[in-house]
Amino acid sequence: STHHSMRAAASRMSNVIVRVCSFNLRHGYVDHGTPNSWDKRRPILKACLERMQPHIIGTQEGDPPLLNEMLTDLNATANRWSY
Repeated sequence: STHHSMRAAASRMSNVIVRVCSFNLRHGYVDHGTPNSWDKRRPILKACLERMQPHIIGTQEGDPPLLNEMLTDLNATANRWSY
């Protein structure tokens, strides 16, 4: 039955872990020349993502240049990320 199939699928998925990260990147130009500039935050974000190994990443204020740099950092070790 459909109900039994759904229960079996749900049972198999109960052990699946999906790591999701969300970051407010702030527009790249907002903090230029300050301790919070993108150049200072970028390596911190990279280290965080390497440590957390998320499956899904969400961003707020992710301008295309910042997202492209983030994508470059993510794909430095494994070319599997895209947006």
